[in-house]
Amino acid sequence: MAAHLKLGRFGGVLLLGVAAAAAPAPKPRALPPLVFVSRHPLPPGLPQGVPGLGPAYRAIVTGGRLMVRTARGQVRPLLARAPFFDVSDPCVSWDGRRIVFAATFSPDSGWRIFAVGADGRGLAAVTRSDRALDLASLGDDAARFSRYDDLDPCWLPDGRVCFASTRYPQVAERGGGPVTNLFVVDPDGGNLKRITSERNGAEEPTVDPASGRIVYTRWWFNRYLPSELAASGITTDSSRAVPSERVDLWQAVSIHPDGDRTQLAGGNPRVRPETMAYQPLVMADGTLVGVGAERGSLLPPVGPLSIVAFRGGFGEPVHWAGGARGGSACSPAALGDGRVVFAYDPHDPKGSGDYGLYLLEPGASRPARLVDLPGTLELDPAPLVPRRRPPVIPPTMPDLPHALPVADERQLRDSINTFRFDCLNVFANAPLNAPIPDAPPLGQGLRIRFYATLSRPGSTAGDTVVLLREAPVDRDGAVHETELPADAPMFEQRRAARPTCPASTRGASGPAPSASGATSGTRSSRSRAAPSRVRDSTPRPRPRSWPRAWPRATPDPGRWSTAAPWGPWSGWRGWPDPPGTRRSGWHGDRPLKSTPS
Repeated sequence: MAAHLKLGRFGGVLLLGVAAAAAPAPKPRALPPLVFVSRHPLPPGLPQGVPGLGPAYRAIVTGGRLMVRTARGQVRPLLARAPFFDVSDPCVSWDGRRIVFAATFSPDSGWRIFAVGADGRGLAAVTRSDRALDLASLGDDAARFSRYDDLDPCWLPDGRVCFASTRYPQVAERGGGPVTNLFVVDPDGGNLKRITSERNGAEEPTVDPASGRIVYTRWWFNRYLPSELAASGITTDSSRAVPSERVDLWQAVSIHPDGDRTQLAGGNPRVRPETMAYQPLVMADGTLVGVGAERGSLLPPVGPLSIVAFRGGFGEPVHWAGGARGGSACSPAALGDGRVVFAYDPHDPKGSGDYGLYLLEPGASRPARLVDLPGTLELDPAPLVPRRRPPVIPPTMPDLPHALPVADERQLRDSINTFRFDCLNVFANAPLNAPIPDAPPLGQGLRIRFYATLSRPGSTAGDTVVLLREAPVDRDGAVHETELPADAPMFEQRRAARPTCPASTRGASGPAPSASGATSGTRSSRSRAAPSRVRDSTPRPRPRSWPRAWPRATPDPGRWSTAAPWGPWSGWRGWPDPPGTRRSGWHGDRPLKSTPS
């Protein structure tokens, strides 16, 4: 009996050892089906870049198909008999039943928005070549704007579609290409409206899953520099400008679906290049993910691309893939559980390689390959599953007033479509250790100049500048100005007490505060004939345990923004209106209404 027990004991030990040795590794989490595009590379001879990315290649036509990777890993076309020559940017509806995407029928036709069922049935046009816009006032320049492209569609929580388009005819300050702005439209193509007035570009919209706000990327650049030598206080000649850091990059901002309340969506404002986030994505925990590049303008040659994350929205960047980590990466998409799918070429040092789709697990040292078809670039992945619908933000703003960009100075001074500018304290600082630069030091005799630009599509940079007025900064740091022109690109310049010294030139391109004494930038007053808005600069709490911190009053270099015209620096993502804030309707020919916050 003893020997039997002993044998049993050894047998038990042996069986336990075998069981431990044979224990299976943790089973990897299942992947949802993915919809993506498979596109041909850029034609030979073009500078390096990626089809669909940046101002030079956003609308390039190379040829491509809409594809699906099933949950079992099988890859197939979504449309059996697709009528399209090229496709891009699929986005899945909140219920997982419909896909909206951009497509073009031939190499020389414009891009339009289409929708189709998740099963590949029910293909329908969302936008069409039916723009009713009289370009005669543009004279000889009308022909260059006859073509327009609709790109980057995304579903809004209320079922409408937001997309980027060159329908609003402008020329960018750099590169000479057309300017994108954001539009919203019903799924059947009705009720088309423009919601931004960005000077250089607004594209790649997505939706913040927590707030329902649209998050997009805008080209932050201003060619007008502060100058002590020019009587106007600004110059485009760098040799006559006050030394200052220039900014030329795509940063992420957010707005309401009606275009109100433009705010910086994230980044590291203390280091301006670290506010770049092209193709922005907001994770469920509030982390902002975007694409960074060595050349922030994304004009070719672009160089290697990287996936960058900002935990909680604001802070120092964390590089997830590409760039300094090797290779080139773009097109991030969240799976909803902390995992991210993106386009990646681990061996590409230049940013124009053979991209495939890869999966990045939280804490993983390297991404895992999912799809990499021979001879094509796999881009723009999106999970083909239902998602929680974000909150619907009711519209409160009227439509933008101008069918064409403002080209006549009389429109800037007609007192019809105007907004009120209120900044309650340009000297207010953020809490200690907040990721926001310091405000300017207290001072007396400061003044602010307001500039606006007029559209000149036939010129190299597409505009000229007009000095609208100069206003004093109150001793308590407040600035209150009425009847400024709505829906026109604007920027501000803070001037020191010495009459010939511009302290800085700042644009309301959105909130990226400046730490330097002399900078330059612009605000594209998104204002739709914009509402008056009072902006409080006092510290206040922010959701997700962030302190409220208004940026310093120093204008920032190179900022264009479609920010709603309420205070010079547009605010910061996630902060509620301060006590005493009041929003008003249009001035002039519209009824005026004020509502305390």
